[in-house]
Amino acid sequence: MNVLVDFTQIPIQKVGVGVYAKETFRIPNKDVNELFFLLQDDDNDLRNAFLGSKIILVKSKFFRIFFFRFLLEQFYIPFLCYKYRINILHSLHYSFPIFLFKVKRIVTIHDLTFFIHPDVHTFIKRYYFRLFIKLACKYADRLICVSGSTKRDLERICTKISASIDVVPLSCSPKIQVEEQELELVKRKFGVGSHYMLFIGTLEPRKNILNLINGFYEFNRKNKGYNLVIVGKKGWFYESIFKLVEKLNLEGNVIFTGFVTTKEKFILLSGAHSFIYPSIYEGFGLPVLEAITYGVPTITSKLSSLPEVAGNAALYIDPYNVQNIAEIIETVNCDEEIRRRLILNSEKQKLKYSWEKTAYLTYSVYNRCGNI
Repeated sequence: MNVLVDFTQIPIQKVGVGVYAKETFRIPNKDVNELFFLLQDDDNDLRNAFLGSKIILVKSKFFRIFFFRFLLEQFYIPFLCYKYRINILHSLHYSFPIFLFKVKRIVTIHDLTFFIHPDVHTFIKRYYFRLFIKLACKYADRLICVSGSTKRDLERICTKISASIDVVPLSCSPKIQVEEQELELVKRKFGVGSHYMLFIGTLEPRKNILNLINGFYEFNRKNKGYNLVIVGKKGWFYESIFKLVEKLNLEGNVIFTGFVTTKEKFILLSGAHSFIYPSIYEGFGLPVLEAITYGVPTITSKLSSLPEVAGNAALYIDPYNVQNIAEIIETVNCDEEIRRRLILNSEKQKLKYSWEKTAYLTYSVYNRCGNI
């Protein structure tokens, strides 16, 4: 069985989908005779992760551009499948070659935001991925959903599904040991105080950062001495976030780090007093699992996949209710009994996930697809 995995839509800065793509395929599988990785040539992170593997590179100078990547996907990938006698093509990010014959197609569906929250995407992106999700339901041999919640959303929205659906949850790398000196250096770099709550995610409307800041403001009025540290790159419609911080005079309390390295992210997690993730929709919610892995008392939304991922290792908020957010922030940061319970529960919850399990389930999908 020869398998080609298409990584060309994976961004250089690895969050969410990028972490999944990198970590899953670092784990080898004996049932795959030849595993080929199609990468952009500027992605040194993936190139280093897959050293010794069969890597096919394309010129990122051209194929990071949407139109040219579409041509690559629809015409060059079928050629590669013919050249290397590929049996299975795994497309990691919704879209796939439409005209591909004698090759089984597996497509990973990460979430259904293009249907459920179309306002957070541009018109072109919304139209394109809606189309390809529907095409995947009809023409792919198997679909991988990253959570049971995403599978249910897909079945509800796309009622005509010919492909078989497999749930393959994401995971998180094991907790790293962080020295006190390392933590202090990172805190000093970003200007973080001794007590801080942490958010990790792209600055975009779906992450609900405006309500997070408003909730923190209400909490901060009677609970001084805390920072809210917001880790993540700028996405879209992020300007209102900075304007709100300025309006509420929280410049000294709310800290934006921008994109950080993986190690810096985990160091900040190791020292966080609490973690809060008030997203209104997630396909999985990897930052929540990362916080649980580090034993950080966690607050998250009661919507979509997040209760599935966090279980009883988090307290849940109504992400649309600022007062509720403020109250739960106070509970998790100030109630020692609640904090102890969440830390204890996180030790059990994190054992349900591992990248080895994610890889095993992914390769099991390959085996089932190969036996069709």
